[in-house]
Amino acid sequence: MGWSNFSLNGGSQTLLWGGSAALAAVLILLLYQTERKLVSAGVGLILLLFRLSVVVLVFLTLLEPVLTQTQKKNASARILVGVDLSESMSTVDNHASEAEKLRWARALELIGNSAINPRLDRWQAAMEAGKEPEWVDANETVDPDRRAALQRTRRENLEHVFETLSKLSRKEIAQRLLTATSAPLLPALDKVATVQLTAFAGKQETVDNDLLGKQIKQVSPNLQPGFSDLNVGMQAPSGDTNSRLIGVVLFTDGRDTVTRDVAAAKRYGAMKVPVFPVLVGSTVHPKDLAFRNLNFPETVFKNDKAVLKAILSTAGFNGQELEVVLERADKEPLTKKLFATGDETPIEFELDANELGRKEYTLRTAVQPGETRKDNNLATFAMTVVDDKVHVLVVEGEARWEFRFIEAALHRDKRVDLAAVVYQQPYLGLMPEGFFPRELNLPAKVEDLDTSPLAQADMIVIGDVASRDFPPQAWELLDRFVAESGGTLVLCAGKNDMPLGHASPVLQQLLPVVNPRPSAVQGADPFGSPTGRGFHLRLTSEGAREAMFQFDLDEVQNRRLWSELPGHTWAMFGQAKPGATVFAAASLPGQADPLAAERNFGIFVHQHYGLGQVLWIGIDSTWRWRHRAGDKYHHRFWAQLARWAASNKATVGNEFVKFGPDKTDVTAGDDVVIRARWIQQFLRRFPNMQATVDIIPATGKADEPPLSSLPLKPLADRGLIQEARAVALPAGDYKLKLKVQGADLGDKQVEASVFVHRPNSAELADVSANLDLLRQIATASGGEVIYADQTARITKLLKPPEQSTETRLEVSLWDHWLILVLFFTLLTAEWVIRKLNGLP
Repeated sequence: MGWSNFSLNGGSQTLLWGGSAALAAVLILLLYQTERKLVSAGVGLILLLFRLSVVVLVFLTLLEPVLTQTQKKNASARILVGVDLSESMSTVDNHASEAEKLRWARALELIGNSAINPRLDRWQAAMEAGKEPEWVDANETVDPDRRAALQRTRRENLEHVFETLSKLSRKEIAQRLLTATSAPLLPALDKVATVQLTAFAGKQETVDNDLLGKQIKQVSPNLQPGFSDLNVGMQAPSGDTNSRLIGVVLFTDGRDTVTRDVAAAKRYGAMKVPVFPVLVGSTVHPKDLAFRNLNFPETVFKNDKAVLKAILSTAGFNGQELEVVLERADKEPLTKKLFATGDETPIEFELDANELGRKEYTLRTAVQPGETRKDNNLATFAMTVVDDKVHVLVVEGEARWEFRFIEAALHRDKRVDLAAVVYQQPYLGLMPEGFFPRELNLPAKVEDLDTSPLAQADMIVIGDVASRDFPPQAWELLDRFVAESGGTLVLCAGKNDMPLGHASPVLQQLLPVVNPRPSAVQGADPFGSPTGRGFHLRLTSEGAREAMFQFDLDEVQNRRLWSELPGHTWAMFGQAKPGATVFAAASLPGQADPLAAERNFGIFVHQHYGLGQVLWIGIDSTWRWRHRAGDKYHHRFWAQLARWAASNKATVGNEFVKFGPDKTDVTAGDDVVIRARWIQQFLRRFPNMQATVDIIPATGKADEPPLSSLPLKPLADRGLIQEARAVALPAGDYKLKLKVQGADLGDKQVEASVFVHRPNSAELADVSANLDLLRQIATASGGEVIYADQTARITKLLKPPEQSTETRLEVSLWDHWLILVLFFTLLTAEWVIRKLNGLP
């Protein structure tokens, strides 16, 4: 830092000021010659210097000089340190290899010093090579008895060290490496750059350095420890945007039950921010039994066939006979014996769907000798049995391929009561009537919805119907069916009329999209393989959560199945309305912004409408999904869609509101989303109405205060829908009671229910450390995997930024107060000297 520049404001006036100053200097010199006769030479010289200084000062002031200061400062930097606190990090790795245990013991300073470290290096190298270490060096002693005693002593000492290590979980090892060794990592990193410490599992929280130990002992439920997402762990917390992120350090075992990809690491790689995963945990598969991937119907119709399918992780028990028990409180337990086949063994039980109501189940297997964990040998779930049928009405212009396969799929479903209308049918005169009715018998008045064929439907599917066959009255009835009766309307795109052939303003309101436009894939081979023809579909995060899109319980596998379904060569694209939700979009080449592409190229687009909902399907070829799969995907989708529609109409409520949880069966740790959908007339009548939901244990007393009371708040762009979110409800059965202030909701209590079951954690299905994924993350970001005894290297690998910022500070001199002081000081001094020497 220093004064590096001095600038003047000049121009044509500079010559004028310069000439004036020169003239003044000449006159002062002439005065000096005259005064030499009256005063001594010294006094005359002093007066000359003062007078010339005043002239120079005035001259410079007129030039308006500016002094510039340049400051150079190194850019600030930060390091993100994430500690994995998912359930797998509570594992104690007694099953680890001796090489791994020795590495951890040395890292935690349970063994080793400068004198014996070379010997420990040799032991570790031998253990990693699968060999017995040479416990006594050749030059230590040649006495056989002495060598045997030394070998026995050192072996016993190492076993004692391993015994101490066996009391520490993975997350406790991570804590000690960060804070409790002679050279802890956190203070060392803090000397390199500012450290942002976070804890993560399914979610992430910022942690104060001093509170890390407390967080490890009692993990915050907000973190969702039943899940692990390494991409979440690599997220930089919001807040500090002025400093540059120079590196990410993750203490983790590499287990990832959510994304299992390296997307975040790739982004960091593009930003030149390396990620250094610190491996905590054994890569050896433990001997352990655990249930995972429970696949069962949450709701099933009475007497339907309901099947539980699950995977039992059987690592270390290959070939052994095991017993699995399915328990239900009001039934005798079902027992199956199986032989473990490799690391995974499938299980299947048929569930009893003959009795109505919610049935809670427990799936368990006995803890076996030598298991690593004893807390993952059971899983719980619940299934609700209902006695009803889904009432579906399909209305089509002509029997196109899409109609034929939809009708066939739903017609074969024993739990679907199907009615169909086809306006245009070929008639040969061989039968008195066509195969399907040719028209809807609509009432004369729109108010008579209850007497129309729409009244009993749970779901109405409108296909490629011509406007001449579907009068405005029909659209008005559909509007009331959705908005007031809480029905589900499915609008299927058609090449002839739907929706471009209709001018109905009601249809425009019902459609979840605007500006629909037909699009055909250019160059698509009509005779090519269906799997490689046209565009494919991509589920959005919202669509992946909906039951009708579930082809596999595993979210990653489910997304893959949807992306690999046979392609489509034609679609009716539209832009999703602000309040609409895109469930699936077309995956087209060149889509740079996935979010914008979802909104502009949505295929399955949903919107709530009054008490009901509307689903837009922008393709006419779901029948293509039958290619080499039969009913596997096509029938499953339409069957699940019908049941999804029925559950929406069956939501509790009255003529003013539909109320209930987003899901009736929720895993402990997940948020319970509760929604109320009001009719517009009610909100207009009571504009100041305030709604809340009381959460009460189902087994509680009538006068028991609620466990929680949450305000229902309107959603952005969807004012008719209010939402509350219950966080971290413990496992149990709950009642949800709707309360209002400032409105009359009627005498009958509006009440729904939700069941929260204990998590069946995929975290504990396989607790071996995933070194391969950590290597992929390190490679993608430009970092490297760090082992526990190598953490000191991290400070050398992280480089502070060499960039610096320059700040220019300008100070104008001509109007500074010091100039005025100096000016009058010089004049005063000159005047005093003149008067003391008798000059006028």
